[in-house]
Amino acid sequence: MTYFIFGIYLLFFCWLIPRIPFIQKSGLKPSWLIALFILKILAGIAYGVFYTSIPDYKVKADTWKFFYDGCRETNFLFSDPLGYLSKTFENPYQRDYRHFFSDVNSYWSDLKHIYMVKIVSVFNVFSGSRYYVNVIFYSFLTFFGPVALLRIMKDLYPEKLKLLTISIFLFPSFLFWSSGIHKDGIVFSLLTLAAYLFYFALKNKKLGPGKLFQIAILLAFIFLVRNHVVLAAVPGFIAWWIAEKYCSKKWVAFLATTIFFTTLFFTTKYIHPKLDLPISIVLRQKEFVKLGGSSFLPQRELHAEFTSFLKNAPQALNHTLVRPYITEILSPLYLISALEILFIWLLVFFWFFRYTTSPYKDSVVVFLALISFTLLLLTGYIVPQLGAIVRYRSIFIPLLITPIIATIEWPKFILRFFKYK
Repeated sequence: MTYFIFGIYLLFFCWLIPRIPFIQKSGLKPSWLIALFILKILAGIAYGVFYTSIPDYKVKADTWKFFYDGCRETNFLFSDPLGYLSKTFENPYQRDYRHFFSDVNSYWSDLKHIYMVKIVSVFNVFSGSRYYVNVIFYSFLTFFGPVALLRIMKDLYPEKLKLLTISIFLFPSFLFWSSGIHKDGIVFSLLTLAAYLFYFALKNKKLGPGKLFQIAILLAFIFLVRNHVVLAAVPGFIAWWIAEKYCSKKWVAFLATTIFFTTLFFTTKYIHPKLDLPISIVLRQKEFVKLGGSSFLPQRELHAEFTSFLKNAPQALNHTLVRPYITEILSPLYLISALEILFIWLLVFFWFFRYTTSPYKDSVVVFLALISFTLLLLTGYIVPQLGAIVRYRSIFIPLLITPIIATIEWPKFILRFFKYK
């Protein structure tokens, strides 16, 4: 029965995908869209199978926890719909809604799990509580994010659709980690959809209250699962708007905004002690250090001062932009990740000598690079587990690499091969 239901939904969504106007306007042929969608589903299935192949991980892995808890929530939905909704807002910590960035005694930390469980519970209504059928629904839900990024990049580089498609959809770590039923694919999709709305609203001079409200809703949904992403994105959007409205040299707006918000980050504690943002990062690092793990990276202790953050920055960036080294392979996934990061750095080196134009003349590219860099830096500060870093990093690879690939002066035989027909 599972195979039959899987096949019916697969056929339905393969029929639906090329007929959705937003996806149609990507410029890709229906056959390409269907192939990319099926590839995403296969990656999502591989993600689920991977966590069943590790002893005891089917119980411990987040993706399966979401599923099992989602099954209970689905039963709760049928038995008590009002209770199903109201339970989302129950706070077991005596109405203490502080500790935005903490994993300990935090309603906001629990909400990340509840958020995913609720999504899975809705999937279960239609799948009959079948994990791998849910993968189809999740793949459909998160397919809009890469398409949104593709439509932005296609508008900037209209002659390189196939290169853009490959660089956005097919980097191995991004394809694998963003396709599994987890928070990563949702965060990426919401962020790129917000960037898409902002980009075309600015371009068409239609950035009114309605469009800003839509963007705010998307950011609010990100806030529920990765609040620090929103804290990085909001200054980025502000810098982007200033750059387009008031600056001929766009980098000036981004630099000035970065300096302003960095200063604010380190001085909010003087406004109110509970607004001490650096200490929240320090505490998060301590919580991750306690977890240990087989892929643990020794990490310099972080303190809540600017000088400590500055001294730890090279190590943090090394962890997120360079590791794993080709010499520290713990599994086939680490090997793929090491080869991928090596390929990316070779690509950047090649671009340095073969670029046709700077990709950073466009505000949207600077925006994507700025928030990616900021969040990778935060990840390097906080997370000492290499396995977690590889997953967190994966959703930023297309944001950073796609503009670079698009602005390389490729040899003619490569351009002929990648010419979209």
